[in-house]
Amino acid sequence: MSSKNILKKIILATVLVAVTAMAQTPYDEGQKALREQNWSVAAEQFEKAIKADKDNADASMYWRAHALYKAGRSKEAERQVRSLQRKYPDSRWLKEAQVLQIENDSASALTSASEDALVDEELRMFALAQLMDRDPDRALPLVLDALKNSDSENVRGDTLFMLGMSDDPRAQEAIAKIARDHNDPKLQADAIRMLGISSNQPSLDLLASLYRDSDSVQVKQAVIEAYMIADDSGDLAETMVDLLRKEKDPALQKEIIQTLGLMDATDELKALYPTLTDHDTKVATLEAFFLAGDSQTLRQVLETETDPELRKTAIQGIAMEDDRDAAALLESIYDNAGTIDEKRVVLESLVMMDDAEDLAMKIIRTESDEGLRRDAIQMLGVMEATKEMEQLYSSLEEAELRKTVLESMMIADDTDGLMEILKTEKDPELRSAAIQSLALIDDDDAAKYLASLYPQASRDEKQAIIQSMMLMDNPEGLISLMKSETDPELKSEMLQVLTMMDSEESDEYLFELLEKK
Repeated sequence: MSSKNILKKIILATVLVAVTAMAQTPYDEGQKALREQNWSVAAEQFEKAIKADKDNADASMYWRAHALYKAGRSKEAERQVRSLQRKYPDSRWLKEAQVLQIENDSASALTSASEDALVDEELRMFALAQLMDRDPDRALPLVLDALKNSDSENVRGDTLFMLGMSDDPRAQEAIAKIARDHNDPKLQADAIRMLGISSNQPSLDLLASLYRDSDSVQVKQAVIEAYMIADDSGDLAETMVDLLRKEKDPALQKEIIQTLGLMDATDELKALYPTLTDHDTKVATLEAFFLAGDSQTLRQVLETETDPELRKTAIQGIAMEDDRDAAALLESIYDNAGTIDEKRVVLESLVMMDDAEDLAMKIIRTESDEGLRRDAIQMLGVMEATKEMEQLYSSLEEAELRKTVLESMMIADDTDGLMEILKTEKDPELRSAAIQSLALIDDDDAAKYLASLYPQASRDEKQAIIQSMMLMDNPEGLISLMKSETDPELKSEMLQVLTMMDSEESDEYLFELLEKK
């Protein structure tokens, strides 16, 4: 699969990037297992997180070592800490790993840890977190004091996390207080998300209250994220639907709907869709169906929906299923499509599934719309269907469509196919188009082949080859042709092209010519 096909899929998914980023990850699952004291599961999840998220692998390594120590697997934990030290020598988590060693092997760890390290801010924070596990009555006032008096964003984040991991009512009360305090918006949003991690009934009730009473978009967004984090109850989806019905902000409506999709709340979405009147909200709901993996509902929508954009969204959602049944369904939708635009959407969707060759050839052979036929040819290039394009070229009579095939061969980097066409093609315009396409591929074989064509080429072809050398940024090839050219006008044209090529080779050759004068 070429980068072009991958790019196609990336472009379709762009509108959902922000929402998808909120999905549960192995890191999130590992944190959940830690809260449940399921140490072995936590270790497994963080091992997955190390591989899945390289940017945060050091944090996952630390938490895996923590889980392994808790599970009594000290040797594995020590190996994980050593791996962290070796791969991420500058990581902030190294300091916290020293606390693990202090906790589990105090004599050797204290010997290796300097006094400066022990008073390091980050190390102290994690030591405090360990004390919260063992003696929350004494540790909790220290945590609250650090949260209140520190100017460090990292310290405040760490202490907030400690409170969130604690079942102590005083810790939960402190988080609730911060969640209500709008003086520090970032800390408030973090506290709201921590309510989602807690996911007890008082926390969930507070979330609903915060959403209803706040005028802040940031607060409402944090509440939506918190509900998704807390997604372990069917009642949450109902609560979010209730919030949706009362929400007037279209952007927040879309966020709620997309979050319902990520929560797999398909029953709620099915009940919701027929009641919607806003077009953009309907689009968001269809997107939520394919976020939830509910292609069956998308198929049902297509049976009755007449709005072109909504049908397009449903078709693209079915394409995300990416299997043979989905491909067959899309082909049947094509056969019954009432507009050229919908046919084009089906074609593009099958391209994303890398399963559009048959439909593309069918379109080229049977469709009367020239624009759709050109689109189909271009899709063959995107899919790198080189054999189909070579066969197609010889079967087409229309010159413009043949040019489109040549352009598609360039898209597919089909140097061999273009060179084969130049061996037999007689039409001057098509030959020039093939030469241009070869130049845009810009590889060594293409450059050598174009240079070999030059001596026997027509004047028009020679001019096309000269321009191709500039497109390929190949001053050496152009200089070689110039040295053997005798036509003054062509030599003058080559000289002009050389002056536009910013390279040492072209400059040196131009200086040689000038110095001879």
